[in-house]
Amino acid sequence: MNFWIFAIALLAVSAAVISWPLFAGAAKEKITGLFVLLILPLAGILMYQAIGTPEAINMPSVAATQRTVQQPQAHSEQQGQMDELVASLQQRMEENPDDPDGWLILGRSLKTMQRYAEAETALSNANRMVPGNPSIMVELAETMLFTSGEPEVSDEARQLIESALAVDPNQQKGLWIMGMASAQEGNDTQAIAYWQKLQGLLDPASGPYQAVTQQIDMAQIRMGQPVAAQTTVVEPSAGESADAAPTIATPVEATPPAGFGIPVTVSIGDGMPGSFPSSASLFVFVHPAGAAGMPLAVKRLAPRSFPMSINFTDADLLRPGGSLQAFEKLDISARISMAGIANGASGDIQANRVTVDTNDVSTIALHLDQRVP
Repeated sequence: MNFWIFAIALLAVSAAVISWPLFAGAAKEKITGLFVLLILPLAGILMYQAIGTPEAINMPSVAATQRTVQQPQAHSEQQGQMDELVASLQQRMEENPDDPDGWLILGRSLKTMQRYAEAETALSNANRMVPGNPSIMVELAETMLFTSGEPEVSDEARQLIESALAVDPNQQKGLWIMGMASAQEGNDTQAIAYWQKLQGLLDPASGPYQAVTQQIDMAQIRMGQPVAAQTTVVEPSAGESADAAPTIATPVEATPPAGFGIPVTVSIGDGMPGSFPSSASLFVFVHPAGAAGMPLAVKRLAPRSFPMSINFTDADLLRPGGSLQAFEKLDISARISMAGIANGASGDIQANRVTVDTNDVSTIALHLDQRVP
């Protein structure tokens, strides 16, 4: 709209300049001048519409078009191909529903596409047809976790993983999830046992090995144990319950591995208490921007010695092998749980979410100054 106003005004000024001398002449010349004043702008507009590019008025700039169209083009093509393959497989499974391998492949594909409810249905079919298969049970349990949108492992998912580990004690994904579940519950002793079992199955030069090692280090720090280059399994002492609350030392962030990281500082409001019950835990979460449910990464620390500094790296991801940089924007949040559980409850203390651009990372400041009603 602004373009047309500017164009008409410019043509009108030009016509006035050209026709002005005619208005000073005889009556016939004045009529000619008026004709020029009216026709020149109209002719210019009609000519532009005939030989110009009127649609370019509403087109974005070339740079913007390249950013918004060319960049996701390859991803869109791959996504379209994936959708077609999955749709074809779904059609095949409708025609041949007695194929457990087909249900397993379909479930894994849907899970990769984050279509968790559909993936859970497909994997449930596979698990029903091939009961007792540890790989299928763990895949189904993990999918249940994502479908629920909750950070905690449900009783049903836990039973599936425990059953899978009973059949195959070396089921790596099962060991990883059970370690995370134990740590979220505050049972770092059991978490370390799961993770050290997993650690022995991994290549020391691999990324998953480093991720598991950092989780063990952080669990040992929470328990007040020294972090050594080679960790050893910590078993409960005689007569001590494996569920006993561990002694938690003042949190000190383990040295993060080199590479991408998100530095975070956590402080507490002046009106908040200076000390917390021994059951309390500080959780710091990383979510995809605008998303709720299961976080990408989480740290569980003792709520002491504020302000504290921590650093999120790819080793903190709940699913090893991924990357925080795969997300353009991330939400960072923090909450002190009085009960020491991942789910929020009345009386907890929380901070507002802060969004970080992974292409331009700076220190994120979280301020715990709000009571959960």
